[in-house]
Amino acid sequence: MKAGEQIMRAIILVFAVLLAACSGTPVQTQYYLLRSDIEQQSRDLAPSRTYAMGRLVIAPYIEQPGIVLETNSGEIRPAMHNQWAEPMNQGLQQFLRIEVSAAVGEDIFPKEYSEGDLVFDVRIDQLHGTADGDALLVAYWWVQRDGEILASYQFSETAALSRDGYGALVSAEKALLGKLAGRIAESLVAANSAD
Repeated sequence: MKAGEQIMRAIILVFAVLLAACSGTPVQTQYYLLRSDIEQQSRDLAPSRTYAMGRLVIAPYIEQPGIVLETNSGEIRPAMHNQWAEPMNQGLQQFLRIEVSAAVGEDIFPKEYSEGDLVFDVRIDQLHGTADGDALLVAYWWVQRDGEILASYQFSETAALSRDGYGALVSAEKALLGKLAGRIAESLVAANSAD
């Protein structure tokens, strides 16, 4: 076999391998909603006259479509094919409002739509999967009345995943956010009782 024929066969073989690699099944993107598991029913809402939700601030690395994982080297990587179905700010705000409302037994509205004078502001500082296979949530919140901060808190917990996969990570993150909402509700009730 001549050298020219060998080169031509090598080129054809490389081309065939590349063609086979490109013809694989495309990866489907999975989308996840961050929604409370508390059952929603049709009813008249009655805005709380005591409590209101203020600002929600999210660390910039969280405010993106891809669900975030931390690697062993301490880097973070947003998933390309496992994404939130809506902007995180909107999903988190709705989730916390519903969960805190259920915990205090009153419909909490954003402060611009509420007469409630006990307002809570929240900062979500970390929300991601860890290199150890857990979900991590670090958050802060402040309870204020008439611009005066009455109390401030920090929440920092991890939750083990029940199984492998992004669905399990989303479930663990929701569980942590539910615990955060419960603590926020306790702090609101305590501040109201202190009056």
